[in-house]
Amino acid sequence: MDRGEWFARHGVSPLLRELISYLSDDTLDPAPRERAEAVVLDQLRPVSVATVQAPMPRDPRARRVAEALRADPSDGRTLAEWGPRVGASGRTLARAFVADTGMPYGQWRTRIRLQAAMPLLAGGATVAAVAARVGHASPSAFVAAFRRAVGVPPGAYFAP
Repeated sequence: MDRGEWFARHGVSPLLRELISYLSDDTLDPAPRERAEAVVLDQLRPVSVATVQAPMPRDPRARRVAEALRADPSDGRTLAEWGPRVGASGRTLARAFVADTGMPYGQWRTRIRLQAAMPLLAGGATVAAVAARVGHASPSAFVAAFRRAVGVPPGAYFAP
């Protein structure tokens, strides 16, 4: 993708595109540069940003589960299935997640999946590809989870 296509895809106006090109001149005198930079700032539109927080549990057993899920958010094991691997029962792990993160395991896992999805979506991956990569059963389930956490569907959040 060339620079013009990139600008068009990301909603950069022709004026802003020309100002960026103008400011790339290293020989530009300070006064004209300052005026052009001021116009650039006038042209920029703020975007809303939503963060998806998933605090790590302090309990070492729950933390091992959390670290494994950060490495592979598509892992669909239940806490009962994780228990023997980390030396705790599923109920103990469930209590640890709530106590240490303030949320049940399922909600925490959804947030980890959304954290993993954000850079993929920002990079232009399709919703279907991202949903499969981060472990959602379907694109519609992913879109619903995204909307609940962020307030808008992925297409609207990443629209130029």
